Amino acid sequence: MSEPLFPLDARTLVVVAFTSSILMAAMLWVVFAGRFRDGLAHWTQSLWVQALAWLLIALRGAIPDLVSIAAANGLLALGWSLQLAAVLEFQRRRVPSVVVWAPAAIVFVLFFLLIDDLRLRFVLGGPLYGAFCIVIAGVACTHRPTSGFRAYGLFASGYLVAAAVMFLRGLGAWVEPQAYAAAPPPYSHQGLIYFVACALVVSSSLAYLLMHRERADEETRRLAITDPLTGIFNRRTFIELAERELARSRRDSTSLSLMILDLDHFKQVNDTYGHLVGDEVLVAFTGLIKERARRADLVVRYGGEEFCVLLPATSLPAAVALAERIRAATAATALAAHPIKITVSVGVTAYSSGPRVTLETLLARADEALYRAKHEGRNRVVALPLAESDVDGQRPLPLESVG
Repeated sequence: MSEPLFPLDARTLVVVAFTSSILMAAMLWVVFAGRFRDGLAHWTQSLWVQALAWLLIALRGAIPDLVSIAAANGLLALGWSLQLAAVLEFQRRRVPSVVVWAPAAIVFVLFFLLIDDLRLRFVLGGPLYGAFCIVIAGVACTHRPTSGFRAYGLFASGYLVAAAVMFLRGLGAWVEPQAYAAAPPPYSHQGLIYFVACALVVSSSLAYLLMHRERADEETRRLAITDPLTGIFNRRTFIELAERELARSRRDSTSLSLMILDLDHFKQVNDTYGHLVGDEVLVAFTGLIKERARRADLVVRYGGEEFCVLLPATSLPAAVALAERIRAATAATALAAHPIKITVSVGVTAYSSGPRVTLETLLARADEALYRAKHEGRNRVVALPLAESDVDGQRPLPLESVG
């Protein structure tokens, strides 16, 4: 028998794998007790199951082979199935029960049939476990975010390394069967397998927690800049982005239009049908605006039932035309399942030149136009060009009202 490349004490590493699984499961149980979500419950269960599997493997020779071999490997497969289920839940995908139980049943039957053939267990078990690791890594990578989230790469890498070792184990048992004739004596080739198993318990669990942390950070960032109901930018983000667009318009001497839209008598919708229906109307109205706005336009929920649309490189007549299309579509569209007729009033203004113009000036002028639209009967578009006092060197411009 050739000397193993990695002279590691297999039995000691089995105990280490058992201890690592127990400690990691216990820590997750204590930290997240009562707050398990997005797969954390399945992941914690997988660690408990794997700990039991490693305990049975450690007791090999003292307990029947049916338990220490067939049942132990079935439990290891069940642990990995639960980890796959945890990844699917983390991605908010459905977890069929067959994903959890079928692999464990297959592995149990396979190892039961091969209980007296150690070499064949290695030859078949290595690729089987390796394929399982590749599936878990593949599921994690194929549904990862398009940017950021380095924990996904760390998570998948651990499983891919484990898969490579598993395939090498199967190949080694096929090419050099005498090296796997008895197991697991101290310092056998099994040592590398158990070392990788120990590392995978720790690295995959830490990477899985980092995936949760990264997504929580991303959701926090997203909630800080967007409106949680409609998913469009909120008022604070609008101010920041609009200032940039206004500065660009000043620098490039291009026009910039702004419209403020306010749903008419929206309070009556909430009072009559309830706030859930009101939220449904707001979401539908947001979609209506986004369908007609350009990708470069900045659509914002400014507050309550009030929205803003900032239109870069857009003249006042073009902005009025867009506002009129939105107004007409709103009046003609059922924005909720209930038979609700709702309209919108729109105030529009535009910037074309003048270093003294500020975002506050544009907002005030658009708000004044919106007030006139409300005062003139609602369900209309009113456009107010900037006054002479707002822009250096400009003459007063006539009031434009579109009903």
